[in-house]
Amino acid sequence: MVFGMFNLYEKDYKRYLIIPFALFILFIFFIFVSPGVTQGLDLKGGTSIIVRADVPLDSEKLKSIIEETYSLSELQVGSVSSPTSNGVIIQFSENTDLAHAEELIKEANSIIGSDSENAKQLALESIEILKIFIKVDDASSLSAEKAIASAESSLIKADEGFKVNLQKLITSTFNLEGELRFQKREIGPSLGENFYSTGIMVSLIAFFLVTLVILFFFREIVPSVAIILAIIFDIAGALALMAVFSIPLSLSTIPALLMLIGYSVDTDLMLTTRLLKRKEGTLRERASESMVTGLTMTFTTLAALLVMVTLSYFSQLQVVFEIASVLLFGLFADILSTWLMNAPMLLWYIEKKEGAE
Repeated sequence: MVFGMFNLYEKDYKRYLIIPFALFILFIFFIFVSPGVTQGLDLKGGTSIIVRADVPLDSEKLKSIIEETYSLSELQVGSVSSPTSNGVIIQFSENTDLAHAEELIKEANSIIGSDSENAKQLALESIEILKIFIKVDDASSLSAEKAIASAESSLIKADEGFKVNLQKLITSTFNLEGELRFQKREIGPSLGENFYSTGIMVSLIAFFLVTLVILFFFREIVPSVAIILAIIFDIAGALALMAVFSIPLSLSTIPALLMLIGYSVDTDLMLTTRLLKRKEGTLRERASESMVTGLTMTFTTLAALLVMVTLSYFSQLQVVFEIASVLLFGLFADILSTWLMNAPMLLWYIEKKEGAE
């Protein structure tokens, strides 16, 4: 970049490669080790309840009471308050008691034809668990088929009773009868798994197609690999900061990561085209001029994203906030990958190539 007479690439630019390399290792640690990227509710299945009120709500108190009352796996209770609203968000993957009862019923159905007595016993065990949530008539005198049918019917009623009682528990905890507003979302585990596998497949296809376009356009291995590495670095940077700021991988953040591929390629293509195809000025001058243009493009987009992040935070627009945040993280990573990795790699490659000629 040129500020006055300063050129970032005038001296030993190869040392800049150390920075993205070290950061990439740190990104991998954040993504896979600690704190780790988590899957959102829409990818792993579960229940999300957002509770809003006109007064602050104590999320720690609510979590403690819910844990004492119900056995919920992966329970998370956090504040979603902002200067313009107050609330808490409750997320959990399943009620383990209901899940256990459901598994017993499934097992009973699978063996009813070969071992009706054991199937009936499993159904009765399931009914016994469901008595935690609702009143269930004695089914011990029923046949195996009717006992299973009774268990299945009781499971549906118990699930409905649990949802109603959980909402009542939240209301009574804050003693705000009629003043709480509930927003609920449920996604089954199988549907969440399908969303996750589809999202991963679409991402891989998109990355593969972008790679083919880059290779076809430049038809040189090193420049193409440099762009592909920059894309990987940007996505890794976005995922690492998602892990740090507890933004889950979800149906809103996966498209944001795909959008990031396009943003990343823009500056890399501009840089590579100027260095490979233009001849005015020296190679390092073209690299520095490209940096001025590229940073102008990136900072303009960053400014727009900062506005989106700020407005969506205050307005509690969670989907917009997550998308804008992921793009923001990725563009910060893109500044490093383009000008401290891609540019030095290209300069090194072209200077070596021209020297050999």
